[in-house]
Amino acid sequence: MAAGFYLFIGFLLLLIVIIFHYLDKSYGFKFLITGFFMFFVYCTGKGLFMFFVASGRFRFYKNMTDISLKLLKDEAAYTEYRISKKNKNRRVYIYTLVVACIFSFAGIFVDQKSLIMGTFIPIALISGIELCIGLLTEFRLREYYRILIKNSPN
Repeated sequence: MAAGFYLFIGFLLLLIVIIFHYLDKSYGFKFLITGFFMFFVYCTGKGLFMFFVASGRFRFYKNMTDISLKLLKDEAAYTEYRISKKNKNRRVYIYTLVVACIFSFAGIFVDQKSLIMGTFIPIALISGIELCIGLLTEFRLREYYRILIKNSPN
């Protein structure tokens, strides 16, 4: 689901880039177009990567008839690693979001507003999207980890 959401956001950003390209009247739009296009490439690439990794893991477990204790422990360790990684990334996304919003707001009051706002608005947007998707994925992973631990024979 997260991969599909990244692909959706990527193509939404591409649509915004195309619309802003035709509305291009100032340098601010040029910087926004560049930032949104870079994040279109990022979101599309991340969505495709996540899709291929998740579908490979899904096929691996779907073709299994019985799961070994070692494989169950490995899956629990991998899930725990992903949860801890999401915790670290959450802090980075929050700090990035706050700093980018402050710079975007401060950009209103300076002479180079098109450069500052055109740069930091896409950063704030993608950081907020990453934060939301990361939280939803972390909640799903915690529930999956709880089920793994509950069903593992100790």
